[in-house]
Amino acid sequence: MTAPETDRFARYGVVTVVPRSATGAALGDEPALLLSRPVTDFLPAPGTVDRLADAYARAGLAVEARTDVGLTVGGAPELLAEVFGHPVRPVRNKYIRETARYELTAAGPLASRLLPELVAEVRAPRSGFELAPGGAVRALPPPLPDTGRTRLRLPGDAARLAGADRLHAAGIRGDGVRVAMVDTGLYDHPHHRAHGYDTRVVPALPVLDPAADERGHGTAMSALLLAVAPGVELTMVKMACEGFSFPLAAFQRAVSLAPDVLSCSWGTLREEPHLHLEVANALRRGITVLFAAGNGSTDRRTAMFQSVATPGALTVGGVHRGPDGTLRASDLASSYRSAAFPGRRVPDLSGPCGTLPHGDHIVFPTQPGCLFDRRNSAYDGTAPDDGWLVSSGTSGATAYAAGVVALAVQRGVGRGRALTADDLAADCLPVTEGRTLTGDDCGGTCPNDAVGHGLLTAAPAG
Repeated sequence: MTAPETDRFARYGVVTVVPRSATGAALGDEPALLLSRPVTDFLPAPGTVDRLADAYARAGLAVEARTDVGLTVGGAPELLAEVFGHPVRPVRNKYIRETARYELTAAGPLASRLLPELVAEVRAPRSGFELAPGGAVRALPPPLPDTGRTRLRLPGDAARLAGADRLHAAGIRGDGVRVAMVDTGLYDHPHHRAHGYDTRVVPALPVLDPAADERGHGTAMSALLLAVAPGVELTMVKMACEGFSFPLAAFQRAVSLAPDVLSCSWGTLREEPHLHLEVANALRRGITVLFAAGNGSTDRRTAMFQSVATPGALTVGGVHRGPDGTLRASDLASSYRSAAFPGRRVPDLSGPCGTLPHGDHIVFPTQPGCLFDRRNSAYDGTAPDDGWLVSSGTSGATAYAAGVVALAVQRGVGRGRALTADDLAADCLPVTEGRTLTGDDCGGTCPNDAVGHGLLTAAPAG
């Protein structure tokens, strides 16, 4: 399926344009500056983004997404070269072998030839990776083999684990709360239709098909979020097809929708410093942003797979509930001291997560025959084309946590500002046993380095 995609993106590329700030401050490759300077120091002068967008549009380029602090601009490679100095073309990532993944690379340094005095930098955007461990669509999940593990069924098991079923009975279901999920897409699955969820899909780029979820990850994650908060207005911002992904453009598009909650179960391939400025700006605008802590990934600067730990965003780790109800830090989840932001600990709190080797924990709907349907069928007991898979890493933990946050927003927690870990700490169950994949032990106390404040739950009504 990636050959047509490769041809498509060989004829259409995108770049990230960062406007010059009004103060002269520039984040560049040093996101840690956000620890010492307010995000307002990095905002351009009023009207700057409008002037740039108009100039690029007049040149024949498309402004695909824009925020207060950045633009994604797309067009044919020849036109990009004319405006920014070099073409941007796809190159296959040689380190990812289980499937073909492509990145956009520039043939040389990029700089805007239009209004250069208003532009701090131009970059080829990084690709993303979704955080997942290792025939006819049925309306219900197929029978699964008894593996001795606890498998959660959606929506009921997730709602009960969160304690959200009590809130649902009291009329708190996330009604009126706007949630954006940046992920691989949302297939029109019978599971979603059967529960009457309020969803729509917005592609990050027009060359992405909003009706398809070629990887299948986003469809699965949306089902878990909606199990916890079934009344939310959910917009899936599709960031990917099978071989290509555009997380920064999708994040910008999501911010422009002005959601209350923004859920991100992914990281980036290599560093994407400007993403941190986009996250900080979203938080400034009152959007609660959640990112998965990772399934072994961190934000170590030399790492291929980068998790996102922007200060103020809620980073979500993993807790596994055993058959007897005991809670342990998942040995599949990441925990770490941030390399990008000294003093920052990840995770802030945790959601439900499977364990090694495959995260075999939650039964998810997905697009039949998609990448994850095919891949997971090798070990989860489902067929490669039945539209169901079993898994759950910190991706699922984050989608779950975003649902809990949506319920908190409906209850008035935060009242228009971005929620913090402290806002939610009292609603976390302590987790005092277990060790993460990256080596942190709970140590018999909670909060701790392995799970943060513990397993996030929904507070009882009243």
